[in-house]
Amino acid sequence: MTHGDGQQGVPTGGFGPPLPSFVPPPPAHPPAFPPPPSVPPAAGPGTVQGPEFIAADEHNGLVVDADGVHFEQGPHAVDLPWAYVRTVRFQPVPDGLYVTAVMTDGPVYECRVRARRRSLATQWSTDLAGVLHHYLAGRLNS
Repeated sequence: MTHGDGQQGVPTGGFGPPLPSFVPPPPAHPPAFPPPPSVPPAAGPGTVQGPEFIAADEHNGLVVDADGVHFEQGPHAVDLPWAYVRTVRFQPVPDGLYVTAVMTDGPVYECRVRARRRSLATQWSTDLAGVLHHYLAGRLNS
């Protein structure tokens, strides 16, 4: 068979009949969901068990919670679990907060977070003092 464009043996009519659409069959039984737990799950890392403090600026961040102290400075971050923290000190500065964590084995970590307003820096100092007191009460500040 010759067509007007010079091709021989090519079927006419485009790409052929449409393919049947695929529809998955409905499930035989609706999915079963487990019953809700009778007791709440045990607390683990990441579960808030006490007060928390969060402060951040454009480049740096600070979190103090039940897990410990977390500093972020640009692309660098460090988690400092309470079991390894000897003490945490902070110093309000005119444009924010300067925080130092001293570890039980000697290293010292520092983080500075800038506040947009002086009143925010003052509020951070007040809030951080209460949170640190909660987690560090009874430890020796050395």
